[in-house]
Amino acid sequence: MLKSLEVKNFAIIDNIKLSFQTGMTVLTGETGAGKSIIVDAISLLLGQRALKEMISSKADEAYITGVFTNISKDLAIVLQEADIDFDDEIIISRQISKDNRNIVKINNQIASLKTLKDLSVHLADIHSQFDTNQLLNQENYLSLIDNYKKKRISPLKENYQNALKDYQNALKEYKLLLNKKDETLKQLDLYKFQYQELKNLNLDLNEYQEDLEKINILENIDKINTFLEKAKYYLNDEALLDHLYEISSDFSTMKTYSEDFSNIDERLNNLYYELDDINSLIIDKLDNLDYSKSDYDNLIERVNEIERFVKKYNKSIVELLEYQVFLEKEIDQVENFDEILNKLHSILLEKYEILLKEAHNLSLYRKDIAEKISEEIVNTLSELVIKYPQFKVEFNYIMPRDEFDSYSFKEEGLDEIDFLISTNKGEPLKPLAKTASGGEMSRVMLAFKTIFAFSQKIPTIIFDEIDTGISGFIAKQIARKIADLAKITQVISITHIPQVVAQGTNHLAVIKEVIGDTTKIKVKYLSHEERIEEIAKMLSGDKISEAAKDIAKELLINP
Repeated sequence: MLKSLEVKNFAIIDNIKLSFQTGMTVLTGETGAGKSIIVDAISLLLGQRALKEMISSKADEAYITGVFTNISKDLAIVLQEADIDFDDEIIISRQISKDNRNIVKINNQIASLKTLKDLSVHLADIHSQFDTNQLLNQENYLSLIDNYKKKRISPLKENYQNALKDYQNALKEYKLLLNKKDETLKQLDLYKFQYQELKNLNLDLNEYQEDLEKINILENIDKINTFLEKAKYYLNDEALLDHLYEISSDFSTMKTYSEDFSNIDERLNNLYYELDDINSLIIDKLDNLDYSKSDYDNLIERVNEIERFVKKYNKSIVELLEYQVFLEKEIDQVENFDEILNKLHSILLEKYEILLKEAHNLSLYRKDIAEKISEEIVNTLSELVIKYPQFKVEFNYIMPRDEFDSYSFKEEGLDEIDFLISTNKGEPLKPLAKTASGGEMSRVMLAFKTIFAFSQKIPTIIFDEIDTGISGFIAKQIARKIADLAKITQVISITHIPQVVAQGTNHLAVIKEVIGDTTKIKVKYLSHEERIEEIAKMLSGDKISEAAKDIAKELLINP
């Protein structure tokens, strides 16, 4: 629930601090006094987009801070996923700047607007006159139904949407292959020629570099031979190895005198055997050093051939090898097109059947929910003085023509629904958007809000003049219904209806004052006597009569 609200430099609010209680809190005040500005401030705490026009003309920044308590399990999960520390309360703050440097903080940690919106569904629900327009737009009906048992329906929707993605991918792959066949057929002869040409080239990844190295050796064979002979001559000098052997023997003796000579002795010994081994390798290289004109010509021809293909295809050797593999697959795909296409079609059919099953499961559950909602709305409308209410959720299941009819599948399923209502005995059911009056629409929306508050366990509900267009006994029944709702959740209601005001356990009055050239808003909790005055003013206008006061007293005693 909303525990407190602080607003600074927001519209015509300089600085107000409000505390809220459990139960039902009513906000009253003259038209234009600024009641809706308070709702706008709360809306910002629930993720509404901030506009710099909201900032007071006399300030560069506006601040809104709210404290929420009673953290639910679902809310705790969102906080944990967002890596936000929390205890028993959540402090949300918004800073709005005229230079558009807007900051969101949750428990003093900077957060994104998306995170705030994810939190808001577990914090509060705001009803405004605009929300009633949802009932005039058929496109909103599915979301209203799905939100009734959101936790239960979410897995079904997720299964459907996952199946939809699988189906769309399978259909895309099938169509790509189907379109690709014609394109590949046009180039099939070229592909076959290129593939055979590259296959005959018999490319090897390392061959080119190895051939270049061999050519380099053959072109410099005289120099190499001279260097090797020179090395062989010096290494075969008996004096060199004999002297090295003699030095090694001396150090072998010296190490018996001191360990300091052991390392030198070991290295000399290794050097003797290493030079002996190198000498053997040089002799072996000389024995195998040979120049063949035919080998040289063949190598030059092979390198030129490879370079010709590299230039012709404008690809590196690695890319040529990859292209050869690509050509082989393309040719194989076309030559075995029917077999591959049939396989993809089988996969598509399988994904289509799974998708239909998930859509059917989703629709069945929605119909069960719709029956419960219809029953509860009828009962609630009866309590709200609609004597002969009928309400029905009409389903139209859009069955696809075949597995290629992807347009029938929507993100929310195959259901199209309409709300049908009759409020007069003997009248047939008709679309809600076309038949309900303003007062009836308010009562239908209140019925939805009531049953959804029970099902979703919304901790705070804010009504911004949901009672517009009603009066008399109907207003009294609506007031009682809001009061019943306040027994299970915190309700904050902006109202002009005395009967609704009287039901409030807490009463806040919003007062607009003009001081010099400045307009300011003041908000205060009213005492019992002040409530009598406020309600009497609603009944009789600025000139409060004693009769109006008596009615106000009676309303407060017997709301």
